[in-house]
Amino acid sequence: MSRKLVYYLLLFSSLTVAQSNINPDISLIGTFDTYTNFIKDSPDYGKLLFDIPSFELYIEGYLNPYARAAANIAFEEGEFSAEEIYAQILRGLPLDIQIKAGKYLLGFGKLNTVHPHAWPFVNRPLWQQIYFSGEGFNDIGLDVNFILPTSDFYSTLDLGVYTGQSMAMNTAGEDADADEVRGNSLIFVGRLGSFFSFDDFNNLEVGLSSSFGNYAKSSFYIPDSVGFPEQMLKYYYGGFDFKYKYRPDSYTSLVLQGGTVLNYRDVIRGTESEPAVETITTYGAFVYIDYQFFKIFTLGAKYDYTFGIIGDDYSATTLSNDDQNKTSGIEVWFNYFPVEETLAFKLSTQYLYFNFADNISKDGETTVTLQMIFSLGPHKAHQF
Repeated sequence: MSRKLVYYLLLFSSLTVAQSNINPDISLIGTFDTYTNFIKDSPDYGKLLFDIPSFELYIEGYLNPYARAAANIAFEEGEFSAEEIYAQILRGLPLDIQIKAGKYLLGFGKLNTVHPHAWPFVNRPLWQQIYFSGEGFNDIGLDVNFILPTSDFYSTLDLGVYTGQSMAMNTAGEDADADEVRGNSLIFVGRLGSFFSFDDFNNLEVGLSSSFGNYAKSSFYIPDSVGFPEQMLKYYYGGFDFKYKYRPDSYTSLVLQGGTVLNYRDVIRGTESEPAVETITTYGAFVYIDYQFFKIFTLGAKYDYTFGIIGDDYSATTLSNDDQNKTSGIEVWFNYFPVEETLAFKLSTQYLYFNFADNISKDGETTVTLQMIFSLGPHKAHQF
């Protein structure tokens, strides 16, 4: 082989590698739900219903050896939205610091950063529905990640500052005007996480999370005063999460995972003529177990508990501002992955029951869902 031919082969190889580093990975995750409910007095009781198919388009890849970027464009309920758009510096900074900036799922708890198609269950944990917006705790801002100098286990500390638009959505709905609801006021989110590997088959991750800031503002009429002074309503979230995984081989695994939230916030109470600000404390939790067998099947169950009534409209005394009423739920599922990561079928049954402080009676709600998820590209529909 001549030197010139070797030169051209090496040149072609280098150009190919450079091109592969420039071109991003593109994936499409599609979801289709078929479901029925057994909710008393519901017009759809016992009927077979079909959701509008949804999908998520993932575009992700390295910008250079030190940084990567990603975008997640979602089509849900007939509308497009940008769920995540961010860039991340992974290496090259002092003390192994990583920086992430843009719009993305925040690191409050372990589960919030995982996209729903990778959950073993179908329904978002109840307390996340109450205390986060419909797409999870998702906001715009900047996060700094530190690797802590712990020798016997791996620990990280995440500290982030964000616009708080997710709190506006959680307070007044998906179409809320963040400036009108809460003004220009930043929120802060942090998580301390530790990972323990006991042996080749057992590992455990635990984390402590927190978030605080202003979630809304309100104007009060005070007699003998001029105008309507504004009162900023503050919140504090504290959380604990854990994930234990036992994986003796590639065909079998057992996952036990859970998370909690403590909600401490100002709320409007009193009468319309004499409003007052009080501080309430509420909480929520979930725990689930998922058993994988023969590699392509999983079987599991999840228990949920939260203050607030699932399905309530937004108001000053409902959802995350509700310290009187509670929702509990049990979900069981059987999942089938005929082609491993590229296709998934999830059969789920969820039962919700409600506890009202003033003895209001509301029947429990049962929903059965068959979900199909497919994956085109490297971003997979299930985490093996």
